[in-house]
Amino acid sequence: MTSESKYPKINEKIEVACDLCGYTETELLFEKEGFCHVRCKNCGLVYVNPRLKAHRDFQRISGTGSMGEDQISSAQISRICRELAIFTTYRKLNRILEIGAGRGWFLSVARDLGWKTWAVEINRDAISNLNKKGVKNIIVSSAEDFVVERETFDAVRVWDVVEHLESPVQCMKRVYGSLRPGGFLRLATTNFNSLSRIVNGPEWVYLNGSDHIILFDPVTITKLLKSVGFRRISIRTRSFNLRKKLYHPEREINNRGHPLAPFRKLIDETARFSKLGHQMIVEAVKDS
Repeated sequence: MTSESKYPKINEKIEVACDLCGYTETELLFEKEGFCHVRCKNCGLVYVNPRLKAHRDFQRISGTGSMGEDQISSAQISRICRELAIFTTYRKLNRILEIGAGRGWFLSVARDLGWKTWAVEINRDAISNLNKKGVKNIIVSSAEDFVVERETFDAVRVWDVVEHLESPVQCMKRVYGSLRPGGFLRLATTNFNSLSRIVNGPEWVYLNGSDHIILFDPVTITKLLKSVGFRRISIRTRSFNLRKKLYHPEREINNRGHPLAPFRKLIDETARFSKLGHQMIVEAVKDS
């Protein structure tokens, strides 16, 4: 194998259908850095089309899967403990899975609290970090293709992952099958319908067509979860920011002087009570 053949072709792209409904007719919303962001004319899902043909290969070798702190503070550990308290209601088999476990901090704290932990991870740096933290049950696989016995877990966490996937539908089908009846899903992803995105436009920091290829909003994430069988779906959003960014080459765009800047903290607080925050926190339950 030549050194050149080890790496995917950087710019080769492919046309894809809507992952949520299979429809192919779309409306072009905007183009950013050579990536067209389109909306499905049937179900409303926003996605990058065409996308990089080697997208999954880049997820395997790029550093995004292991982003995060080398060390975390006691305050961050307390936050994870508060999140794990949400999972306690569903703790019967004592088994929890995280898709895209990254640095492994969540699973490390869960293990310290007595959970039996599993991770699904494709990024090579993240896998190395998980091994260093002593996470034993690592399924080296894409989120769309991981295999476990059915009804294995009480709970599954999928944090800032689905926007990176070629097929969130396939991932959620596998998550659903892996949960026991009455099992619990907790998911976070960028909200395309957030005030942050509306204010910042195509230069919004989370719009990166080489990495974030499917962009949900409260309506489309609900359609996704219902389509695979989840019920009791709840959604809240949080946070507002004015960050703009280009990625090729990577640079922040100065957004100082924006008329909303003085009200950012106030908007950030009120976003929690609307569906306009930039991050969606989604919870759902598998039928018993």
